[in-house]
Amino acid sequence: MNRRRNGLVLLLAGALVTALPAVAAADGTPVDPALPTPTVPAGTSCGSQGSPVWETVSTPPPTGFYETIGIPRPTVNGVSYQGVVHAWDADGGQSADGSVDRVPVVSSQSVYVPLPLTDGHTYGWDASTYDGTAYSNPTDPCYFRVDGSAPAMPTVTNPDFPRVGTGTPKKAAGQPTTFSISSAESLPAGCAAAGTPDCAASGLDHFVYGLDQEPGNGAAQLPADAAGRASLTGALSWGVHTLYVQAVDAAGNHSPTAAYTFSVPYQLPPAATDLTLATNASSYDYGATAKLTAHLGPTDADRTLSLYAQPYDGKKTLVATGQVDANGDLKATYKVIRKTTFTAEFAGDDHNAPATAARTVTARARVAESLTGSYTTTHYGSTLYRVYHHTAKAKLDVTVAPAKPSQCVRFQIQRYTSGAWHTESTSACHALTSRSTTATSVTLTRSTGSRFRIRAEYVPSGQDTGNLGTWGACQYYAVRQ
Repeated sequence: MNRRRNGLVLLLAGALVTALPAVAAADGTPVDPALPTPTVPAGTSCGSQGSPVWETVSTPPPTGFYETIGIPRPTVNGVSYQGVVHAWDADGGQSADGSVDRVPVVSSQSVYVPLPLTDGHTYGWDASTYDGTAYSNPTDPCYFRVDGSAPAMPTVTNPDFPRVGTGTPKKAAGQPTTFSISSAESLPAGCAAAGTPDCAASGLDHFVYGLDQEPGNGAAQLPADAAGRASLTGALSWGVHTLYVQAVDAAGNHSPTAAYTFSVPYQLPPAATDLTLATNASSYDYGATAKLTAHLGPTDADRTLSLYAQPYDGKKTLVATGQVDANGDLKATYKVIRKTTFTAEFAGDDHNAPATAARTVTARARVAESLTGSYTTTHYGSTLYRVYHHTAKAKLDVTVAPAKPSQCVRFQIQRYTSGAWHTESTSACHALTSRSTTATSVTLTRSTGSRFRIRAEYVPSGQDTGNLGTWGACQYYAVRQ
């Protein structure tokens, strides 16, 4: 496509029109091949029928246009010529002629043609020399298309530096970044698609831009691709900037200016660090081993973690420290005796912020029991029973750990009858001593021939937030005569 646009001078409605000589409109005006055919100077709006040049028009549309043609000097003294231009709308709707007065011509004439120009239309024209009685052979036809519609205001995006107020920068001063720019050519009013002689559009050609100043004459350019897109890559200084962009079509129409304001930080804050901490259970028996797994996500350089444990009412102690493995994990174990909070800590590096992850687990108290006073043992199935005379007393001694002075222990006795265990009694609370012990004795005079089991339950009050309540193991006994 030819994109020259220097030769067409457009007038607004109301411009002065030069009258045509009567002979110019008369049918059958002779053609004299001896008359010199005008020339079409370089830069004139002259393209071929298959490749018209693009021109722009003003708003409101002009009522006519000028074309410059060259008239050779007369070969006979005193002879003067007129230049005549015939123009037509390619859709066949309108045509018009224009001429200039008969005056001696030194090289060229500017001819006004009173043919209105409409956005999106294609026009043709040719020129002849007129000597008052005949016309020369015309020039080869010239064609141009009119585009008076400005492209759409460009869209500018950059995920590294979002528009102020819409996000957080992802890069800092001095780092390369790319702005994506796009626009679309506007079609004439009433046109659904380009292509016909009445709905031509020149197409988006390039973008002009300026950083912190609107683009003017000589502004930097970016070529537009077939989809109306372009990209601008560079590094920016610290501060708040505005990128101004206009889209320009092939006819030279400029879009409204897009202003993209963004902020470039001196340096980025450290990125958040992904750190988690897991345990193999949420509650443990007294003295059981907790398995800890800390996981560190991607970091810039440092891959070191530290694991800590802080028991209830205790001091924070280091459990393990070291480099995570290939999966980003650091593992350790710890024996839990009371409620404990574990933490995983990452110190941070040049590009990643420090991070801490925590996990709290609970622990059941330990209830240790000792049943005394029996004279022998026996088995029922695989269960060991202590055997008592009916005149003896069975004593169950209990120690709770960790130490729980003044806390509550209850005792439960069950008898085996009809093939099942049935609760016979549950005691009131027995307060633990300062040594965290207590005991109970069971009279057996009315229990001959029966089997029993007894156990103790630690029942914490609201003041004990370090351990959960729990049962001790059942102690089995039988009573004989």
